[in-house]
Amino acid sequence: MEKIETLWSRRLSEHWQMTSRYLKLLSNSGFMFTLYILVIGGGYFYQQWVKGLPENFPTEWILLVLFSFLIIRSPIRTLLRSADLVFLLPLEDKLNGYFKKASVYSFVLQSIPLIFVWAIALPLYSHTVDAHFAVYGVMLLILLLIKGWNVICSWQENYVLESMSYKGVRAVVSLIFIGLLLFEAPWYVLVLLALIAIGLTFFLFQPLGRSHLLKWEVLLEVEEQQAARFDRFANLITDVPHVKNRIKPRRYLNGLTELFSYGTSSVYKRFFSKTFFRFGDYFGIYLRLIIVGSIAIWMVSGEWSSVIIAVIIIYLTAVQLLPLWNAGQVEEEPIALYPIPERMRRKNFLAIFMRLLMLESLLLGIISCLVGISIPYALLILVIGILFSLLFTYGYVSRRLQKNKDIYE
Repeated sequence: MEKIETLWSRRLSEHWQMTSRYLKLLSNSGFMFTLYILVIGGGYFYQQWVKGLPENFPTEWILLVLFSFLIIRSPIRTLLRSADLVFLLPLEDKLNGYFKKASVYSFVLQSIPLIFVWAIALPLYSHTVDAHFAVYGVMLLILLLIKGWNVICSWQENYVLESMSYKGVRAVVSLIFIGLLLFEAPWYVLVLLALIAIGLTFFLFQPLGRSHLLKWEVLLEVEEQQAARFDRFANLITDVPHVKNRIKPRRYLNGLTELFSYGTSSVYKRFFSKTFFRFGDYFGIYLRLIIVGSIAIWMVSGEWSSVIIAVIIIYLTAVQLLPLWNAGQVEEEPIALYPIPERMRRKNFLAIFMRLLMLESLLLGIISCLVGISIPYALLILVIGILFSLLFTYGYVSRRLQKNKDIYE
């Protein structure tokens, strides 16, 4: 029994020991330095952008989307392992304390990004909605209460396999509550909705634990998904041996990989292009960085600042794509798959790597024109982006590969 009582503490300690190693590697990499620059520069441009906004700016709708996403999505980190389905399942009735601590831990962990977004949105809210900080401060407390309710209900959903209807009810109630809060509905309307939420807790969600058995397979699947997300992120900066990357067919993009002809000179062009689209989250990160860069360029609306932002986004993309060199390996080296010289593999990788960066430069240049940046500066983004792509690819990356260093080191 003593081991059961201390199980959560031991699991949490082991989890953070492993996580801290990768966080330390991230802090010592160029990624954190770039992040600091983005935070400092982004903070300045953000303040300037907010000052130029009209009072009828749809702040409430933007915050409704952001807060709803952070609050409604409430997976429980249980730190379970595959063997627990055999060894801990018979002790389920003694694990109430363990799962309560897991729920509290999940609430605290998921409240951090919520508070972070709330703090970032403070200047925007004060300028366009309500300048009284007390109102915005009380809003944070209520948002945290809604988040806590979502975590409680999310745990109860683990007692049923078909939980989408319960998730739907929880999402609708949360969405309405957050919307009424942001649009400053009368206090008695919020109290009425809070009473409805409490009633749903006791009469809809709580009975699930009394009438159904806990679905351990669901708990394990959720835990593995949460762990895999961090592993895939860390794997983009440093080597994570146990990372589990998913293969996504994405057949609608097959046509792009067919642009390369068959033959020795194009084998690895196909290999790396298919790996980019299908393996892990490289394609998703590439798109997200383009979207983030586009939004940042639109927000600052400055000509030289747009050029700087575009270069930073292209650099971040280049850093994120570097591990593509080692992705999708067979055994020790992918060269075991094709009897092709290592030189050809490097040449093909550099070609794909450079084309991706150049394509991003082109897209950022076009988007700059669409959001109001003058054509000469949009062309400057394109030219500087292409030059950076060439220099970074055939300068830094090429030297790294020729020295036969692991790209993660």
